[in-house]
Amino acid sequence: MYQNINLNLLKYFYEVANTKNITKASNNLLVSQPAITKSIKELEKEFNTKLLERNKKGVIPTKEGEILYNYIKEMFKDLGSTINAIEKHKANRNYLYIGATTTNFLELIKDALKEFKRNYPNIHIDIVLEEMNVLESRAKLGKLDILIKNDYEFMEGFKKIKSFDITDKFVASRSSFSELQNKKLVLDEILDYPLVLLGPNTHGRRNFDSYLKQHKINFKPTYEFNRHSLCKELIRNGFGIGIGNPIHYTSKDFMILDTDFELPTRTFDIGYINYSKNELINDFIKLL
Repeated sequence: MYQNINLNLLKYFYEVANTKNITKASNNLLVSQPAITKSIKELEKEFNTKLLERNKKGVIPTKEGEILYNYIKEMFKDLGSTINAIEKHKANRNYLYIGATTTNFLELIKDALKEFKRNYPNIHIDIVLEEMNVLESRAKLGKLDILIKNDYEFMEGFKKIKSFDITDKFVASRSSFSELQNKKLVLDEILDYPLVLLGPNTHGRRNFDSYLKQHKINFKPTYEFNRHSLCKELIRNGFGIGIGNPIHYTSKDFMILDTDFELPTRTFDIGYINYSKNELINDFIKLL
């Protein structure tokens, strides 16, 4: 007879035994107190024994109730694990999670993304730009499949597919700094102009600061922001000269300045998280 017990009866009993309080169980389950009380009586009738009793500590299991509680506690634990596994599989099946620590990431994967979207129109592509510690947390939660990072950054389980080199250039508004067009500039000359740069904690800025340090130059930009889009807009409107990947400044509003020196090359790695269970990774790798 027990194989036909309503699962809800066990769930209500478990919540009361767990909280030792019918009111709390009612609030947690979003079920009325009379419904819970009725369900407990039905369960006791099914087992033909008293399962819960009241004392100074609240509503607690009897000896028989304790046996049932310990059993269904493991049952619900296994059920929870099963549901989580199913949800994880669904997430891996329906999503491709891409993370990056650099604003340059989109140019590196845009062709692969377009082709992947054509091949899998119903797959959601989740892209996040975050610091490495945030991406590590996402990886542990099963929400990171592909990673684009600076070559000196480390993540456990990361398997590199390929690397790309980028050399940042000085850029300016074509209309606001027309006097610099077709002119070869030295570093001291550029530093006399107002500069719009990303904040000191960004990778591109650290690369530039390192270059200045090597040349023993102390410098503070006129404007600095942590958002690439904001820097680009200020450069577009002539607030100052900027630094960035030239591929982001190809429109007619900007010009790439000619200098008699080169900034250090930055290297980016693209790869995957080797403990990810997402079967779509292999298909995306082929496109890269």
